Amino acid sequence: MGQGLGQQRRVASVCSGAASLIVFVLLVHLPASPQTARAKSAVTPRVALPDIVFVQTPKLVLAPLAQRFPQGSAIVRLPASAAQRVLVHLSDGFFAAADPQVSFDGARILFSGQKRQGDRWQLWEMNLDGSNKRQVTHCTEHCLRGAYLPAEEIAVTVQETKGTHPLSYLAVVNNDGTGFHRITFGNAPFQLETVLRDGRIVASASWPLVGAQQQGAARILYTLRPDGTALESFRCEHSDKATQADAEELDDGSLVFVRGSAAEARVSGELMLIRQGAPGATPLGPRQIAFESPRQIFAKELLVARQAAAASSSPALFEIYRLNLQTGALGARVYADSHLSSIQPTPVIARTVPKRYWDTLNPQSSTGNFISLNSYLSADAPRGRISQQIAKVRVFTLDSNDGHERNLGDAPVESDGSFFVQVPANWPVRFVLLDAKGQTIREEHGWIWARPGEERGCTGCHGDKALAPENHWPETLRRFDTPTRLGEISHGSAQSQAK
Repeated sequence: MGQGLGQQRRVASVCSGAASLIVFVLLVHLPASPQTARAKSAVTPRVALPDIVFVQTPKLVLAPLAQRFPQGSAIVRLPASAAQRVLVHLSDGFFAAADPQVSFDGARILFSGQKRQGDRWQLWEMNLDGSNKRQVTHCTEHCLRGAYLPAEEIAVTVQETKGTHPLSYLAVVNNDGTGFHRITFGNAPFQLETVLRDGRIVASASWPLVGAQQQGAARILYTLRPDGTALESFRCEHSDKATQADAEELDDGSLVFVRGSAAEARVSGELMLIRQGAPGATPLGPRQIAFESPRQIFAKELLVARQAAAASSSPALFEIYRLNLQTGALGARVYADSHLSSIQPTPVIARTVPKRYWDTLNPQSSTGNFISLNSYLSADAPRGRISQQIAKVRVFTLDSNDGHERNLGDAPVESDGSFFVQVPANWPVRFVLLDAKGQTIREEHGWIWARPGEERGCTGCHGDKALAPENHWPETLRRFDTPTRLGEISHGSAQSQAK
């Protein structure tokens, strides 16, 4: 059971026991073990395409990241030369390997690897030919789905299990495996999607930012800086129950991603495109076709994994195609296998190094500040404004020991709707607006945070991001006792919350 996907065809005899027999039948069709093996179906000449690295798997399931490949997976490379009709197997020695990321100089591959079935996933790095595999992370939980950052750092998704629900958060680690530190907080299941050229990280997580969600909950895209500051939703598109994932920034600054139905047991969906500056997403490509892992290969072209029609006796498999970005039309099929899905196609090319966000944190600080310019502003309220009189704001946190809510305290809201509070750094917080009698007017259900020394501001209570705030000096800054210090409770330090 611990054999890598590229090794499992060496099985020469039927294993004893019914369970072993089933495993043998499932794995006997996996790719051959030699370093190169004849490609099953290189359908179309790959004219002008570079080498492509992608993942092959006999089964892809809707599950948390660590459980996506119950029968294993392998990373392979499809050479650019039309004269070579062979796949180069790169992940021999691993039961499962996935999430290939090519380094900015095009010389190395970062990937998620599981040495033996049941092992913790870790981040690994290897040469383009699969040599010199080096383990980057040594996590006690699953560390996977990573991405290169500038300044010799890597962003990584950490998946852990507490109770019956898997949790996940983002962390950053140095390329040599040192300096591991968490950058998202609370119980929302964050997972990394991509790194933008401006240096921000794109992640997906539930809407609102709460713990493990039931089937049918929305999952949207967020941005944050590599130091964990400036968390924002990429677009306020959370009115329908959909999942947004597999994001990729295009050369023109647009973002392409896969939108799936949260109510269906699917790992794929329709392609969506958010053009730079546009308020929302529009469909891209044929409808009623399931896509996975769009990746840009040329200025006007994507590589995509497209789900083929299922045969009556076998599940639907994914095949790699080209897709025209201008017309949305599917182009030539690049690769297909009659027994394995081919997903996560990644061109082996050098890329522009993203801009570096310098760390803005104050390591000497144990607090962060939140300022609201006008809490009356709300895109959800009639005419964009809360009509009731707001008297104060109450701030809650999550106890890191038992997961229960704790009241950090109240702060006054001024007549112009402004308030200014100071909270413990790295603690998840949410805000509740109250009237003079202490009755709830509006409350935030998801959890956000402030990093040490971070100054966070907002225009209002879910204000319209497309509108600039009124240019005036908020009344809360005229007070002598602001920011209002909250969080004088004993349930662990900011440092303990960060672990």
